[in-house]
Amino acid sequence: MTDPDKPCPHLDFNAYVEINRLTDHDNGPVTGYSADIRVECAHCRERFRWIGVPAGMSGSQPMCSPDETELRAPMRPASSDPDFGLGIPGFAITMRMEAP
Repeated sequence: MTDPDKPCPHLDFNAYVEINRLTDHDNGPVTGYSADIRVECAHCRERFRWIGVPAGMSGSQPMCSPDETELRAPMRPASSDPDFGLGIPGFAITMRMEAP
């Protein structure tokens, strides 16, 4: 049993992976794949954040959700061309500091 006065040591984890087939339009051919990955502590359910990954979505590089708790990683079958999925539109979220 967890002691509420001590921080959780995060000894065990749950990982959730959702594989997405990306298309240009409904019922269209698959033009790419991505894996959305979330990790949490199995005991206290605290979510883990992805470090050093820009926020957004891209067909050419891993990115994360705005709250950093979901990794969005593009992927391709090993047998596909190296440029498979690279034409998929994406977006980036940047933070701008206001001037004082």
